[in-house]
Amino acid sequence: MTKLQENPKTTKKQAQSSIFDIPDSIIPEDKRIFTPHWGNRPPHAVAVVAVQGKRALTTGNMMVIASVPGTGKSGLCEAICAKYLNPLCDGLGFEVNLPIHRNKILYLDTERTRIDTWNGWNRMMQRAEIANPEIDKRVLFNNLKAVPITDRRKYVVEILNQNPDIGLILFDGGGDFIRDTNSISESIEFIDWINTFNPAISLLVTIHTNPKDNKPRGHAGSELMRRAESVFLLRKLEDGIKEITTDYEFGKVRNDSDGISVFFSYSDDAKMFVSVEYEKPVKKAKSTKDVDYQTLLDNIKDFHREKNPERHFNYSYIVEQLVQMNFSPSKSAAQKYATRNLIPLIDKSTDI
Repeated sequence: MTKLQENPKTTKKQAQSSIFDIPDSIIPEDKRIFTPHWGNRPPHAVAVVAVQGKRALTTGNMMVIASVPGTGKSGLCEAICAKYLNPLCDGLGFEVNLPIHRNKILYLDTERTRIDTWNGWNRMMQRAEIANPEIDKRVLFNNLKAVPITDRRKYVVEILNQNPDIGLILFDGGGDFIRDTNSISESIEFIDWINTFNPAISLLVTIHTNPKDNKPRGHAGSELMRRAESVFLLRKLEDGIKEITTDYEFGKVRNDSDGISVFFSYSDDAKMFVSVEYEKPVKKAKSTKDVDYQTLLDNIKDFHREKNPERHFNYSYIVEQLVQMNFSPSKSAAQKYATRNLIPLIDKSTDI
């Protein structure tokens, strides 16, 4: 029997102790291969982070929050930490629960200046109603902006080894641990690294989206989404409202039902984000019942002549206008609508 194998006759208590109650923050190399048997069932996963009562992040898993820069990811992370320090404060829709033996949060800030980080830490304390000179050491707040990317992982490992009671790590800027987020090899190396963390440590990673869509950026974003238990989008709505939601093309909650949406906005009085009640307006497509298809097509032609005469009037243009006019809820629906109702009316010799 190799040292990587577990003895099937080992008692359940011994198996749990040797595999799942490892005090180390990094899994020792001789315990990185896990072979299930009747005596080594892992402890039940608990909801470390919940949103609207949904299990968004359970023990040992990863939660990804994606958004464009400047949307409020750091403020959201601060609120999550504050909610853990004070369960009665406004956590912007989030609830946090850590076990007694893993009762610390490690918050890693890689984007902000030192004064911005201090202000963020101060907001977290104010939100949690912790006043000077009191400090709750259950949150380790670290700015790594001045640490070279090549040294950041080593620094994090040192913190983990010095604090074996860390149960949740917030990577506020997951892409900042990789030199090139489009590098497949670097992205996999990052995933391999966090996979060596103690199985009781849960992860929350923020990452920017691509410039032109809501997909988390680069191969790093793809790898993080693939591994993540839940994927959220943080986006701006109207009137300064921010929404954190799984209701988008890449959203998911693997171990609970999804369809989560919570809202917050900045309060001038509180000098921080606060939860708000908000009902998104429902975009209703214009009724297509009894539509005069020829009139609709003529309207699109007239708009083309006035606004976009340089554009070629073709099938793609018609589909694009149907979507913009809310005649169809999606591009695929617009394509079907155009093909069925408008294209047959076009004189191919003159119109297209």
